[in-house]
Amino acid sequence: MNVELIDSVEEFIALTTSFRAADPLRTNVIGSVALAVSTGRTVYDGCHWWIVRDDDRHVVGVAMRTGPFNMVVPPMPVDAARALGRSVAMLDDTLPGVTGSASVLDALIEGYVESQSRGSTRTPRERRRDLLYELEDLVTPDVEGFGRPARAEEIVAVAMMYVEFNREIDHPALSLADALVGVNKSVGAGSIFCWEVSGAIVAIAGHAPVVTTESTVIARVGPVFTPAQCRRQGYGSAVTAHVTRHLLERGARVMLFTDAANPTSNGIYQEIGYRLVDELIELELE
Repeated sequence: MNVELIDSVEEFIALTTSFRAADPLRTNVIGSVALAVSTGRTVYDGCHWWIVRDDDRHVVGVAMRTGPFNMVVPPMPVDAARALGRSVAMLDDTLPGVTGSASVLDALIEGYVESQSRGSTRTPRERRRDLLYELEDLVTPDVEGFGRPARAEEIVAVAMMYVEFNREIDHPALSLADALVGVNKSVGAGSIFCWEVSGAIVAIAGHAPVVTTESTVIARVGPVFTPAQCRRQGYGSAVTAHVTRHLLERGARVMLFTDAANPTSNGIYQEIGYRLVDELIELELE
């Protein structure tokens, strides 16, 4: 196995197209983030784009890390994941953690530990589990209000919801200034939607850049957020269904992630037609 760290995101996108097309759901985060970086929609502290090739030079594995976030690793052969772990020790030994399915993470950590690098002596600790869902048949809930795209004059209000969303899910802190930049771009792109009741925004939902790999179009819903005072009214379900229908009309297969430890959100998504596909584990290195 040969592991390469690719400098150019455009080159990474081109080299990994066929690999991502073979498993478009589990590689969607990597594809959508790479697309956002290549178009300038999103900027990170630093980016690592990885590919793993077999002896015939075929791409058999990919990975991504965008600072300050964890490395994201989709399914790949065990020996490819182990080789990736050894290379991480040499080229990215300070990574904070890694996210992927259990079998891939086990092999990657095994290769990392084999390297005996300074970073590899840290202890992997499970931080959370996320469930990957794909829409099967959309069920539109009967909820008061209506869905619509977010407007320019609502950018501040929506950005404040993004800050609160990140705080609630225990992601790296998001400043209001950074949220304003991201929301401004997303509103301009038409990728944030509101559920409105009596003139007030009671829930929001967005979607990541739509990813086309060969003949498959994949769209990922998120984030979905309902302010605390507006919960238990079905607004989150309604705005999620609204965004989902919007993406279906663009010809996309639609997916989303949710916290495995949150039975409420998991039940909501299943009720509107999403089915469970996979479970992902987030490990942090202590």
